[in-house]
Amino acid sequence: MRDIQAGILPTPIGPGPALSTNARPAGVRTLRTLVRHRAQLGGPTVTVAVLSAVSSALAAHLGDVPPSLRAEVPMAKPGVRHAHNHFSNVTVGLYPDLDREARAERIAQDLANGRRRAEHPAVQAADRAFAAVPAPLLRWGVSLFDPDARPSQVSGNTVVSSVYRGPGDLRFGDAPVLLTATYAPLSPAMGLTHGVFGIGDVVAISIHAAESAIGDVDEYVARLDAEL
Repeated sequence: MRDIQAGILPTPIGPGPALSTNARPAGVRTLRTLVRHRAQLGGPTVTVAVLSAVSSALAAHLGDVPPSLRAEVPMAKPGVRHAHNHFSNVTVGLYPDLDREARAERIAQDLANGRRRAEHPAVQAADRAFAAVPAPLLRWGVSLFDPDARPSQVSGNTVVSSVYRGPGDLRFGDAPVLLTATYAPLSPAMGLTHGVFGIGDVVAISIHAAESAIGDVDEYVARLDAEL
Protein backbone atom coordinates (compact mmCIF):
# COMPACT_ATOMS: atom_id res chain seq x y z
CA MET A 1 0.00 0.00 0.00
CA ARG A 2 2.90 2.39 0.70
CA ASP A 3 4.25 1.84 -2.80
CA ILE A 4 0.79 2.36 -4.34
CA GLN A 5 0.26 5.59 -2.38
CA ALA A 6 3.74 6.76 -3.39
CA GLY A 7 2.98 6.09 -7.07
CA ILE A 8 5.70 3.45 -7.34
CA LEU A 9 3.24 0.62 -7.96
CA PRO A 10 0.04 0.92 -10.07
CA THR A 11 -3.31 0.57 -8.35
CA PRO A 12 -4.98 -2.75 -9.20
CA ILE A 13 -8.18 -2.79 -11.22
CA GLY A 14 -10.96 -3.57 -8.76
CA PRO A 15 -14.04 -5.73 -9.34
CA GLY A 16 -16.85 -4.64 -11.63
CA PRO A 17 -20.54 -5.51 -12.10
CA ALA A 18 -21.47 -9.04 -13.07
CA LEU A 19 -23.08 -9.48 -16.51
CA SER A 20 -24.96 -12.33 -18.19
CA THR A 21 -21.58 -13.90 -18.98
CA ASN A 22 -21.10 -14.35 -15.23
CA ALA A 23 -24.32 -16.31 -14.75
CA ARG A 24 -24.03 -19.98 -13.87
CA PRO A 25 -23.54 -21.80 -17.23
CA ALA A 26 -26.78 -23.37 -18.45
CA GLY A 27 -28.16 -24.63 -21.74
CA VAL A 28 -26.12 -25.76 -24.72
CA ARG A 29 -22.34 -25.37 -24.46
CA THR A 30 -20.56 -24.59 -27.72
CA LEU A 31 -16.95 -24.67 -28.94
CA ARG A 32 -15.84 -22.57 -31.90
CA THR A 33 -12.45 -21.68 -33.43
CA LEU A 34 -11.30 -18.78 -35.58
CA VAL A 35 -7.92 -18.87 -37.34
CA ARG A 36 -5.69 -15.99 -38.36
CA HIS A 37 -2.13 -15.44 -39.53
CA ARG A 38 -0.18 -13.17 -37.21
CA ALA A 39 0.07 -10.39 -39.79
CA GLN A 40 -3.73 -10.19 -39.99
CA LEU A 41 -4.17 -9.26 -36.35
CA GLY A 42 -2.13 -6.08 -36.01
CA GLY A 43 -1.70 -4.61 -32.55
CA PRO A 44 1.45 -4.46 -30.44
CA THR A 45 0.96 -8.12 -29.49
CA VAL A 46 -1.41 -10.93 -30.43
CA THR A 47 -2.88 -10.89 -26.92
CA VAL A 48 -3.68 -7.17 -27.06
CA ALA A 49 -5.16 -7.47 -30.57
CA VAL A 50 -7.53 -10.27 -29.53
CA LEU A 51 -8.53 -8.57 -26.26
CA SER A 52 -9.41 -5.43 -28.22
CA ALA A 53 -11.50 -7.45 -30.68
CA VAL A 54 -13.27 -9.29 -27.84
CA SER A 55 -14.10 -5.91 -26.31
CA SER A 56 -15.90 -4.63 -29.42
CA ALA A 57 -17.60 -7.93 -30.23
CA LEU A 58 -18.82 -8.60 -26.70
CA ALA A 59 -20.05 -5.04 -26.13
CA ALA A 60 -21.98 -5.09 -29.41
CA HIS A 61 -23.43 -8.53 -28.72
CA LEU A 62 -24.57 -7.88 -25.15
CA GLY A 63 -25.85 -4.39 -25.86
CA ASP A 64 -25.90 -2.03 -22.88
CA VAL A 65 -22.61 -2.97 -21.20
CA PRO A 66 -20.76 -0.66 -18.79
CA PRO A 67 -17.44 0.96 -19.71
CA SER A 68 -16.01 -1.19 -16.89
CA LEU A 69 -16.20 -4.32 -19.09
CA ARG A 70 -13.14 -6.41 -18.18
CA ALA A 71 -11.41 -9.72 -18.71
CA GLU A 72 -9.38 -12.09 -16.59
CA VAL A 73 -6.07 -12.88 -18.28
CA PRO A 74 -3.86 -15.69 -16.91
CA MET A 75 -0.26 -14.47 -16.67
CA ALA A 76 2.90 -16.46 -15.90
CA LYS A 77 4.38 -15.63 -12.50
CA PRO A 78 7.97 -14.41 -12.24
CA GLY A 79 10.65 -16.36 -10.42
CA VAL A 80 11.37 -20.05 -10.07
CA ARG A 81 8.61 -22.38 -11.20
CA HIS A 82 7.50 -24.73 -8.41
CA ALA A 83 4.40 -26.19 -10.12
CA HIS A 84 2.97 -26.82 -13.60
CA ASN A 85 0.31 -24.12 -13.06
CA HIS A 86 2.75 -21.29 -12.37
CA PHE A 87 0.40 -18.38 -13.14
CA SER A 88 -2.08 -15.94 -11.65
CA ASN A 89 -5.03 -14.10 -13.16
CA VAL A 90 -4.71 -10.41 -13.99
CA THR A 91 -7.76 -8.19 -14.43
CA VAL A 92 -7.60 -6.17 -17.65
CA GLY A 93 -10.03 -3.45 -18.66
CA LEU A 94 -11.55 -3.85 -22.13
CA TYR A 95 -12.57 -0.19 -22.61
CA PRO A 96 -15.38 -0.69 -25.17
CA ASP A 97 -16.08 3.07 -25.18
CA LEU A 98 -12.63 3.92 -26.60
CA ASP A 99 -11.53 3.83 -30.23
CA ARG A 100 -9.39 0.91 -31.39
CA GLU A 101 -6.00 2.61 -30.99
CA ALA A 102 -6.70 4.08 -27.54
CA ARG A 103 -8.26 0.82 -26.39
CA ALA A 104 -5.18 -1.19 -27.42
CA GLU A 105 -2.92 1.24 -25.54
CA ARG A 106 -4.97 0.95 -22.33
CA ILE A 107 -5.13 -2.84 -22.55
CA ALA A 108 -1.37 -3.07 -23.09
CA GLN A 109 -0.83 -0.78 -20.09
CA ASP A 110 -3.09 -2.93 -17.88
CA LEU A 111 -1.12 -6.04 -18.84
CA ALA A 112 2.17 -4.29 -18.10
CA ASN A 113 0.85 -3.06 -14.74
CA GLY A 114 -0.29 -6.57 -13.85
CA ARG A 115 3.20 -7.86 -14.59
CA ARG A 116 4.77 -5.13 -12.44
CA ARG A 117 2.50 -5.97 -9.52
CA ALA A 118 3.31 -9.68 -9.83
CA GLU A 119 7.01 -8.85 -9.54
CA HIS A 120 6.55 -6.88 -6.31
CA PRO A 121 8.21 -8.48 -3.24
CA ALA A 122 4.95 -8.36 -1.26
CA VAL A 123 3.14 -10.45 -3.87
CA GLN A 124 5.95 -12.98 -3.99
CA ALA A 125 5.96 -13.16 -0.16
CA ALA A 126 2.22 -13.84 -0.21
CA ASP A 127 2.79 -16.70 -2.69
CA ARG A 128 5.42 -18.23 -0.39
CA ALA A 129 3.07 -17.95 2.58
CA PHE A 130 0.25 -19.63 0.64
CA ALA A 131 2.59 -22.43 -0.45
CA ALA A 132 3.39 -23.09 3.21
CA VAL A 133 -0.25 -23.64 4.24
CA PRO A 134 -0.79 -27.33 5.16
CA ALA A 135 -2.87 -29.31 2.63
CA PRO A 136 -5.62 -30.27 5.17
CA LEU A 137 -6.18 -26.58 5.95
CA LEU A 138 -6.40 -25.75 2.25
CA ARG A 139 -8.89 -28.55 1.73
CA TRP A 140 -11.02 -27.26 4.60
CA GLY A 141 -10.96 -23.75 3.14
CA VAL A 142 -12.00 -24.96 -0.32
CA SER A 143 -14.88 -26.92 1.24
CA LEU A 144 -16.40 -23.63 2.44
CA PHE A 145 -16.79 -22.34 -1.13
CA ASP A 146 -20.44 -22.12 -2.19
CA PRO A 147 -20.66 -22.47 -6.00
CA ASP A 148 -24.35 -21.49 -5.92
CA ALA A 149 -23.73 -18.06 -4.37
CA ARG A 150 -24.05 -15.43 -7.09
CA PRO A 151 -21.54 -12.54 -6.92
CA SER A 152 -22.69 -9.01 -7.75
CA GLN A 153 -19.10 -7.92 -8.40
CA VAL A 154 -16.55 -9.93 -10.42
CA SER A 155 -12.92 -9.60 -11.44
CA GLY A 156 -13.72 -10.34 -15.09
CA ASN A 157 -16.71 -10.70 -17.41
CA THR A 158 -14.86 -13.18 -19.59
CA VAL A 159 -11.52 -14.99 -19.68
CA VAL A 160 -8.87 -14.61 -22.39
CA SER A 161 -5.99 -17.08 -22.06
CA SER A 162 -3.07 -16.52 -24.45
CA VAL A 163 -0.20 -18.97 -25.07
CA TYR A 164 2.52 -19.00 -27.72
CA ARG A 165 3.39 -22.63 -28.44
CA GLY A 166 6.60 -22.06 -30.32
CA PRO A 167 7.79 -22.23 -33.93
CA GLY A 168 5.85 -24.15 -36.54
CA ASP A 169 8.05 -27.23 -36.41
CA LEU A 170 5.76 -29.52 -34.38
CA ARG A 171 4.66 -32.78 -35.98
CA PHE A 172 1.98 -35.33 -35.17
CA GLY A 173 3.52 -38.49 -36.56
CA ASP A 174 4.27 -37.71 -40.19
CA ALA A 175 1.87 -34.76 -40.37
CA PRO A 176 2.88 -31.16 -39.63
CA VAL A 177 0.82 -29.38 -36.96
CA LEU A 178 -0.76 -26.38 -38.67
CA LEU A 179 -2.63 -24.96 -35.68
CA THR A 180 -3.30 -25.74 -32.05
CA ALA A 181 -6.12 -24.72 -29.71
CA THR A 182 -7.40 -25.35 -26.20
CA TYR A 183 -10.86 -24.50 -24.85
CA ALA A 184 -10.72 -22.94 -21.39
CA PRO A 185 -13.30 -24.48 -19.03
CA LEU A 186 -16.35 -22.64 -17.75
CA SER A 187 -16.95 -22.10 -14.05
CA PRO A 188 -19.97 -21.33 -11.83
CA ALA A 189 -19.44 -17.58 -12.40
CA MET A 190 -18.00 -17.65 -15.93
CA GLY A 191 -20.01 -18.72 -18.96
CA LEU A 192 -17.72 -17.39 -21.72
CA THR A 193 -14.01 -18.06 -22.17
CA HIS A 194 -11.53 -17.45 -24.97
CA GLY A 195 -8.16 -18.90 -25.87
CA VAL A 196 -5.40 -17.43 -28.05
CA PHE A 197 -2.88 -20.04 -29.20
CA GLY A 198 -0.06 -19.37 -31.62
CA ILE A 199 2.23 -21.84 -33.34
CA GLY A 200 4.55 -20.43 -35.95
CA ASP A 201 2.66 -17.62 -37.69
CA VAL A 202 -0.79 -19.17 -37.20
CA VAL A 203 -3.04 -18.03 -34.35
CA ALA A 204 -6.14 -19.98 -33.29
CA ILE A 205 -8.76 -18.07 -31.28
CA SER A 206 -10.99 -20.48 -29.38
CA ILE A 207 -14.41 -19.73 -27.88
CA HIS A 208 -16.16 -21.80 -25.22
CA ALA A 209 -19.61 -20.46 -24.39
CA ALA A 210 -22.77 -21.46 -22.57
CA GLU A 211 -26.12 -20.51 -24.07
CA SER A 212 -27.01 -18.72 -20.83
CA ALA A 213 -24.02 -16.39 -21.22
CA ILE A 214 -24.54 -14.90 -24.68
CA GLY A 215 -27.52 -16.59 -26.31
CA ASP A 216 -26.72 -17.14 -30.00
CA VAL A 217 -23.09 -18.24 -29.90
CA ASP A 218 -22.64 -18.22 -33.66
CA GLU A 219 -23.85 -14.62 -33.84
CA TYR A 220 -21.23 -13.64 -31.28
CA VAL A 221 -18.52 -15.59 -33.15
CA ALA A 222 -19.47 -13.77 -36.35
CA ARG A 223 -19.04 -10.43 -34.56
CA LEU A 224 -15.67 -11.51 -33.19
CA ASP A 225 -14.61 -12.77 -36.64
CA ALA A 226 -15.42 -9.36 -38.13
CA GLU A 227 -13.55 -7.49 -35.39
CA LEU A 228 -10.45 -9.66 -35.78
